[in-house]
Amino acid sequence: MSRQLLRLRVLAVAALVLSGPSVAPAAAVSPWSVGTSVQAQTVRTSPAADEDPGFAKRRQEAQAKGLIDADGRVPGSQRLGIRAWPHDDTGYRIHPRDLAFLGLTRQQVDWWRRYQAPLGTTPKQFKDMSSSLSRVLCSDCKRPQDYDVRLQGSWAFFFSGRHKNFPTEQELAGQPLALERLRTWMGSTPPSERPARRPFETLYKLGVLDENGRPAGPSDGDFQISSDVMVAAARQKWDELRDAGKLTDEDLRKGFIHQKYSFVNRTAVREAFPDLEKWATMWEERLGRGIAPSLFPSSGPPNKSQVGTGVSTHFRASDWVVAVSPKS
Repeated sequence: MSRQLLRLRVLAVAALVLSGPSVAPAAAVSPWSVGTSVQAQTVRTSPAADEDPGFAKRRQEAQAKGLIDADGRVPGSQRLGIRAWPHDDTGYRIHPRDLAFLGLTRQQVDWWRRYQAPLGTTPKQFKDMSSSLSRVLCSDCKRPQDYDVRLQGSWAFFFSGRHKNFPTEQELAGQPLALERLRTWMGSTPPSERPARRPFETLYKLGVLDENGRPAGPSDGDFQISSDVMVAAARQKWDELRDAGKLTDEDLRKGFIHQKYSFVNRTAVREAFPDLEKWATMWEERLGRGIAPSLFPSSGPPNKSQVGTGVSTHFRASDWVVAVSPKS
């Protein structure tokens, strides 16, 4: 093993790959550590990047320079209408070679920075998408303020959360094509200068396979809907389904409110709001990516920033809020 690969094994630092066609490699699956995201996708939960002192120092320097805030997000807000160039929560700055790999243009980054369109969409698509969601949620409602909608995930923040470290050469050892793409892009870049987290659609572009040999798909479009009105309707539907014996054992085991992620049971939401399900399906077909609405009470998800990995989707001033208007 070369000295460079040995260093990579020890540091287990995140890496990126050079632009290339999104072809799933027909290779053996590497032994990933397995966790579960809100959308039940396989993720790597290794804490290596957080334990690395180099990344800790980089984070401190980035915060001192104002490149990222205390949450690891770039400064700026939707209220101001602009935010800074994308950095991950350790201060890694997206470079032109990263954009080339991701298949993104500077125009798309500018739309993202100005809150005009999340990654993977255009301003027109996002406007149409938001308007159609408003009609589904509040076509004739009297209180649009009862519906709070926010974007989550890498399409809204460019990088995934700190629970999704970038894959290393060691982790991709059983996937030759993905490994070659990783090496081709990173070249001789030292681990200390590599990103710590996964930017938008990294695994998809790499062609990484999961533990079942399936290639990673495009990143989901995550919508966080918080509404006591909707939760009450979903609760009524849940009770009806339970009393009729139509809930699966898995639904009953997870409960009406998911114990770990705190969102409302997806079966209850799907049955209570069929138009929301149709809306998501329509936009999945138009955008070629999963659209994942999750329902919470009006207070939003609980603050879990001090629990487990520290990943939390509780309300923040830097969130991307989607306006809900019955006139949309």
